Formats: sequence, structure tokens, C-alpha cells
Amino acid sequence: MIPPATRRRKAILALGLVGIALGWATPTALPAGTRAIDPAQVVPLDKIPAHHREAVSEVIRDHTIHRKAPADTFPCNSKVYLSLLNEPAVTLALWQDLASSPVRLTQLDANRYQGTDGNGATATWEFVYRSPKLHVLLSDLDYTSPRGAAHLTGRIVLVVHSGFYREVNGEPWVQHDVEAFVKVDSKGWKALAKTVRPILEKVLEDQVQEAGWFVSLMGRLVETYPNWACQVVGTKGQIDPTTRVNFRDVVVQNKRPGAFTGRPTLTADAQANEATRRR
Repeated sequence: MIPPATRRRKAILALGLVGIALGWATPTALPAGTRAIDPAQVVPLDKIPAHHREAVSEVIRDHTIHRKAPADTFPCNSKVYLSLLNEPAVTLALWQDLASSPVRLTQLDANRYQGTDGNGATATWEFVYRSPKLHVLLSDLDYTSPRGAAHLTGRIVLVVHSGFYREVNGEPWVQHDVEAFVKVDSKGWKALAKTVRPILEKVLEDQVQEAGWFVSLMGRLVETYPNWACQVVGTKGQIDPTTRVNFRDVVVQNKRPGAFTGRPTLTADAQANEATRRR
């Protein structure tokens, strides 16, 4: 059972964590200028490609808005989780099989994607660092409010921390959190800040909240309904053939005992399974 489609508020960046969605709690806001943040304390700059290093540092150091969501803990095999986190097209395909969504995503190369949310936001983003416990994405964002009252351009650095452990009974669990730094590049931003900043903060709040939640939800669904997951991804021609095969292998090799053979369905109960999501 999963919450209704109305929970999925477009979230371009949620796809990057595809996207990366943590929990339903509101993340804390850290207004720009409250304290200096050393980029080297946030991401491993020496491991980020040289041509992205300065952009990542600038966004973190000179951010306009900073958001961090609380950690989310959920049962999921680490390989299944990472296959979803690393392959946004797979996670989106699974969601769109369950609910109508205006989101569109195109993979430009091995690490870079472009997407639109159908509600005014367009983003081109890239994984600039990936390891099992840390993912760093750099995004160029263009947002026009649905009524055209506001137009913003900016850059976002999204950081996902992941941890893995097993319960006493051997069941695998994942804990992750999502942090976002936004630097607004639009000219005249200061003059518009009072009216436009609340809009941007709301968009970012949705992105950060949904990025981790989106992946954790899909991880639990894939393990509960492995046949469905393999069938959906296997029929999506827009997903790279190698990615489809690798995903199927991961799901089959880590199939849970007692997994269902059918297909998950939507429910109007937005609090369903909350007890299994958070600890």
C-alpha cells in the first residue's frame, strides 16, 4: 500500500535520487548568512571532477537557501536501494506505472539527466560524485511559476548520505538523509527576494522532502513486489538495456522470502505503513 499520487509533488530532484523525498516531516531551514559553511566539510572536493569543483564549492559556500531533511530509516537491501538511487529512470518508470505523473526525464549520458515536472520547473543535473554512502548532484534549475509571476534560475547541490546495517534477525535496513544548497542566479533577485523567496523555499522544501522518501518507498515496493518491478522495467525501451538487465539481476538475487507476485495498489490512507518506515 502506498500513499496517494497527490503526495508526489512533481519533484525534479526527487528523480535524481530518484530523487531523491525524507519522511513526511518538514525539514529545517537554514537561512543564508547565518553561518559560514566550508564546502570541504560537506563534500569530498578532491574526488569531484575538476571542472565541477568550483561550481559545487560556490553553491555550498554562497548558498541562498539551505535545507536538510531528517534521516529516514527503512527496511531495504542495500543493493536494491543503490540500484534505485543510481538509476533515476528506473525509479521514475516504477512510479509512473502506479500513478499518473507529468514528470519527464531524459538521460543525456552516464551521469547527466534532464527533466521537467510539468509545473514550471526544468532541471539539468549530474552525479558529480557517487559512492555507496555518499551521492553528490549538481543541478541547473529554471523555474517559472504556473501563472508566470516569477521566473528563477539557479544552481543546486544535492547531497545524499546513506548508511546500511542489519537487525539482530539479519534483516537489512537503510538510513539516509538529503541536504540541499541553492544559489539563486537570477538578476534582480535581491529586489524580488521578499515575494519570490517564499516560492523558492516551498519548491525546495518539496524537493528535499520527496527525494529521499521517493527512493525509500520504491525500495520497499520493489522488495515486496519483485515480479512487478522486473516486468515494468523490462518493458521500458527508453531505459538502457544493460540497466534493465542489471536491475532484474539485483532484484532476483535479493528477493525476500514471502514476496508478493502481484502488483501494488494505491491507497487513500496517507499514513499507511508509517510504523515500518520510521524508527
